[in-house]
Amino acid sequence: MNTIEVKGTGLISTRTYVKEKHSERYNDWLKSLPLKCQAVYSNVINSSEWFNVEEMYFLPLVRIAEMFFGGNEIKAAIEVGRFSAEFGLKGPYKVFLSAASPHLLLKASKRIISTYFRPVTVEISELEKKSIVFTATRIYPKSEIIDYRTIGWCTRALELANCKNVEYQIIACEKADSFSVMFSWS
Repeated sequence: MNTIEVKGTGLISTRTYVKEKHSERYNDWLKSLPLKCQAVYSNVINSSEWFNVEEMYFLPLVRIAEMFFGGNEIKAAIEVGRFSAEFGLKGPYKVFLSAASPHLLLKASKRIISTYFRPVTVEISELEKKSIVFTATRIYPKSEIIDYRTIGWCTRALELANCKNVEYQIIACEKADSFSVMFSWS
């Protein structure tokens, strides 16, 4: 399997989350990161540069869970993912969100996610009127925390597209290197 990389924009939204939501402990969070990671997060992050997922994306997210969510990785990942959707879906995306159907939005997420991670595949299937199945490459195979960040992102993106009562359910996935989620809304 190829090493998956994350674009600088993913790091920027992580840093911005901590700065905005936990500003009083931002420096403590930064100091808790490995030195290489500290060096990247404490300087200007090039939004188009590619970084190692484990070092620069997974570990900072785990520290967020430990420091701000009592070690609850799922809750931390969902919240950071939700914030990331708010943060990233601005400007031209905001116009798209107001006009797009939820199905079109999640189909577009295939392109959006592939601009943040490489190599990653996303499939959208089982389209129903108010539900969809989303299957994606597991970005970090040693932990599900980044899967939940993706779930948080998709949930908030659906809410921004005016879906109400968005829920998710992790379902069985045929591919060992992927995860599947059914999203539904009213």
